[in-house]
Amino acid sequence: MADAATPSIEVGELLARVDASEPLLLLDVRNDEEFETWRLEGRRPVETVHVPYFDFVEDADAALSRVPRDRELVVLCAKGGSSAMVVEMLGEAGIAARNVAGGMIAYGEYLEPVKVPLDAEAARWELWQVNRRGKGCLSYVARAGRHAVVVDPSRDTAWYEGFVRRLGATIVRVLDTHVHADHLSGGPALAARSGAPYSVTAGPGFELRHAVEPLADGRELRLGDEPGGALTIRVVATPGHTPGSTSYLLGRRHLLTGDTMFVRSVGRPDLGGHAAEWGRALFHTLRERLAALPEDTVILPAHWAGADEIGPDGVVAGRLGRLRVAVPELAIPTEAAFVAAIGAVPPAPAAYSEIVRANLGLAPVDPDKATEWELGKNQCAASASHAAS
Repeated sequence: MADAATPSIEVGELLARVDASEPLLLLDVRNDEEFETWRLEGRRPVETVHVPYFDFVEDADAALSRVPRDRELVVLCAKGGSSAMVVEMLGEAGIAARNVAGGMIAYGEYLEPVKVPLDAEAARWELWQVNRRGKGCLSYVARAGRHAVVVDPSRDTAWYEGFVRRLGATIVRVLDTHVHADHLSGGPALAARSGAPYSVTAGPGFELRHAVEPLADGRELRLGDEPGGALTIRVVATPGHTPGSTSYLLGRRHLLTGDTMFVRSVGRPDLGGHAAEWGRALFHTLRERLAALPEDTVILPAHWAGADEIGPDGVVAGRLGRLRVAVPELAIPTEAAFVAAIGAVPPAPAAYSEIVRANLGLAPVDPDKATEWELGKNQCAASASHAAS
């Protein structure tokens, strides 16, 4: 545990400075496996030196000789404890450094809200994309008047409550686009704490124990405290990534696609062990359901894979017309070829099956297990280009 006197930097400040191309040097003191598996990413490259903590323990002088002395230095480990000790060792050697408070755990849980640009016709409502930077997960808060809906919240329910309160609104509905496999949903708990209805569709073959309000394909929800509501949210069934995957069309052209479609790929259909069956459903969703939407539809996904997918305005999004050309899976002409291509993906992390069980409400979740299960970036995208290679 870091001492209160240890110089430190919070994850949010660190990411803001990295994104702004400030000349920081990151000293990562995790072990080799942890370093290779999951790294801190910024919107600009992060210059990093890797010197494991145990190198400092076994031969401090040799380890210190590998650390530059003429740079602003921040030190990172898994939880913030080992890195704090390294900061102290550096200080004793005359090298100023700061500890990344909470380490990679804090990085994986950090939430960054970014306002999504809307047309003038949408002036009566606002949309926020909440970027969980360390995992590449995206959730959303839409507000109209004093009412708000939260889509795909992570498990930090207090953060969403506080954010919506600062917007001057109340949570009136909580939605999940699907039963997530890569992270624990905060949807059921947030709905229960807010007294709001919760909706998610698991699809056939799944036992869903959470209390949910079913939403039929095509149903329109109204958001806002003025007569008729300021915002219409249309339910769009988009099976494939999971059989119950659902997208939500906000207003005329902002589509929250969950894991059905990303800005560079589509959702992998194998996480439930039915790659061929779900892959066929995904092919028809992309070819038929999404094909009917206008080219200026703004795709707002639930994940990103690389920080270069974050736009200059800080939002991960893409116009459907451009994505029809840019996403390789959308160019595959036949169902059989599509299923073969997107089925050729690496095995999912072992924790995903446990996360699905928890998100279905089938098992309680120990907080320590929750942290362990959620370590690392999401692995929810299929990539035809990678499969072909």
